[in-house]
Amino acid sequence: MAELRKDYFLDRFTIISTERANRPFEFQSPPVKEEEKCPFCPGNESQTPPAELVLVLREGSLIKLSDLEGEPIRDWCVRVFPNQYPAVSVSSAEVYGNDPLYSEPAYGYHYIIVATPNHNEAFSQMSVEQWINILTTVQDRVRWLYSKKRVSYVSIFINYGKDAGASQSHPHLQLLTLPRLPPIIEQEALAVQKSMQELGICRMCSILNVESGGPRQILTTSSFVAFCPWAPRHSFEFWIFPKRHQVSFLRTTQKDIKDLAIILRATLGGLAKALNNPSFNLVFHTSSEKKATRQIHWHIEVYPQIEKWAGFERGNGMYIVQVSPERAAEILSSASKRELAGLLGAI
Repeated sequence: MAELRKDYFLDRFTIISTERANRPFEFQSPPVKEEEKCPFCPGNESQTPPAELVLVLREGSLIKLSDLEGEPIRDWCVRVFPNQYPAVSVSSAEVYGNDPLYSEPAYGYHYIIVATPNHNEAFSQMSVEQWINILTTVQDRVRWLYSKKRVSYVSIFINYGKDAGASQSHPHLQLLTLPRLPPIIEQEALAVQKSMQELGICRMCSILNVESGGPRQILTTSSFVAFCPWAPRHSFEFWIFPKRHQVSFLRTTQKDIKDLAIILRATLGGLAKALNNPSFNLVFHTSSEKKATRQIHWHIEVYPQIEKWAGFERGNGMYIVQVSPERAAEILSSASKRELAGLLGAI
């Protein structure tokens, strides 16, 4: 059973998901040869739930298949299946609690998207074509999840590396639905709404006007800009925004998907080269398809895990970073531009 509990005083929620503790190697060091039995690798498809969507390249074209039609599909390039140890559940008990012990069912869906059949191919090494396949698959699955009842928000995120909380080293993304908006998305939406009412411009668009071409810009393409935020929570943290005001990743065109694939590959490649392939979390911030009054300028945030949060950060909600965003942008820009030049030469 999964339960969504609210803090006594703050607008902060915690998912109590005891089933997650059953994951292999939880709370202990994984065996040295974990790679040999990776459930996400080709040939081990039977170790995961049946894939509900499989992308396969045949005769130069990508086709969509499903394990549900018979035996597991082989020779895939992207694979999607339910998380075997979900943080939320459609079978959560309908139990509610009142203040000060407020709780509600953590109702939802939790999916894994295996990003590549190659176990050792990091996100920073994937081809632009593979990134396009990944992003197109994310769009497909998120659109499908929003068609489900009691889905208010679909969280899209990557945990890459042990220090970022990844329990499997094989590159993958996760989709996790929530029955309510996450507080941070709610706060961003309220800030955008207030700015639109008072100034007639999206707050995030004004941020782009300040950061584009400035000392914190890392990289720009025809449709996107990457920059280090003014007040980061992590050293070398960076954000990727569409230049035009767009409220949802689902509305990103196929042309812009390619551009997004390029800037993601270049910046993650630059991050890996500059900092020796660090662990990182990558999170999409996008508007809910169910909450028309809570719209934001969608974007992606990347949090390199090169420093540990300690008592000050955890207890105060304030953050100490050791590298200024201006210096971080300078380092990441140089490395990312070299990556971009190589990518454009290969396309």
